[in-house]
Amino acid sequence: MLKIAIAAAALALPAVAMAEEAPKSFVYQGVTYTYTTEMQGNTKILKGSAYNGKVPFELKVTKDGVIGTFNRAPVDFDMHEVQHLDAKDVVAK
Repeated sequence: MLKIAIAAAALALPAVAMAEEAPKSFVYQGVTYTYTTEMQGNTKILKGSAYNGKVPFELKVTKDGVIGTFNRAPVDFDMHEVQHLDAKDVVAK
């Protein structure tokens, strides 16, 4: 589920070079993920939380993969490991 949620956040947003954006959120399987994004070169940085702010995450997303932390535990995976979500599976807020 974590990789799916990360993919939804990472791939749903256009990769545009800009300063930090306003907070965004989506719901997946009843869990709300709230985050902000910013670009640092070709890397998209997602900072946010899930489970009503109890589970923090910070992820660096490139075209090749994702590295960072989710609930203070390291995550690292290639983008080909991520399942793409149907729009009906994610409800943007």
